[in-house]
Amino acid sequence: MDELVARPAWAGLDLPLSLGGVTLSILPDGPLASLAPLRGQERAVADALGAALPGPGRMAALPGGGRLIWNGLGRYLLAGAAPDARLAGRAALVDQSDGWTGLALTGAGGAVVLARLVPLDLAPVAFPAGGVARSLLGHVDCLLIAGTAGFEILVARSFTRTAVHDIETAMRAVAARRALPQGPVGAGP
Repeated sequence: MDELVARPAWAGLDLPLSLGGVTLSILPDGPLASLAPLRGQERAVADALGAALPGPGRMAALPGGGRLIWNGLGRYLLAGAAPDARLAGRAALVDQSDGWTGLALTGAGGAVVLARLVPLDLAPVAFPAGGVARSLLGHVDCLLIAGTAGFEILVARSFTRTAVHDIETAMRAVAARRALPQGPVGAGP
């Protein structure tokens, strides 16, 4: 009889991968839950978490560790912290820990790599550290989080290989372009 064997979505992928000063790696697993405050319970949820609910495109650090990440109108991801019992009856909570893969893209050229894949302005003025955006990574839905050293990219577990392939392709293209000799436009060899 066949036996099912649990394996991570990134099993068999050659990560971390470093090209042209940019590194793509897997973020460590941790608790992840979707959180949606029930109608009229936003204040009670914020009090239970010990932090204000972040506005659109933002996230908030939680006092006991973990983060609350905006994920759409009235929806958040509780990352790195187990849901508190005080949230019972105040918010809808669904464990998402095995449904998402977290990728980290670090290095000075990370924004240049992502610019080939996401339709967002990734300049620090437009998308500062702590910024959050729901977007497309190529044709894959993602949640993009700007950090001080690069970007976190959350994708559905089933799209891990596609996301890694697309990011690797963009990394290779950016690295190859940087390796080209720089000279005046139209100048011959």
